[in-house]
Amino acid sequence: MNVPEIRSGSLETLPHYVEITILLTLLTIYVVITLQPYSSIHRPKAPLRERVVWPILLPWRLMRINRLPIVEGSESEKTADEKV
Repeated sequence: MNVPEIRSGSLETLPHYVEITILLTLLTIYVVITLQPYSSIHRPKAPLRERVVWPILLPWRLMRINRLPIVEGSESEKTADEKV
């Protein structure tokens, strides 16, 4: 930690240190999840090219899984004539 708050005379700042720390942590998380052959993030036995793009595929899969089914003939879809 080469920041002036800890070591006087250094040229880096504490916000820059925090920024680099967060970026390196996110990079580490990405690499670990990508290289795991079995994970709840991606399909079992997924090929490496699919695991590499997991940050793009994950939100898409979550939206597909959490989509509520539309029930035909629900109260909100009925017109005024049908409700009578």
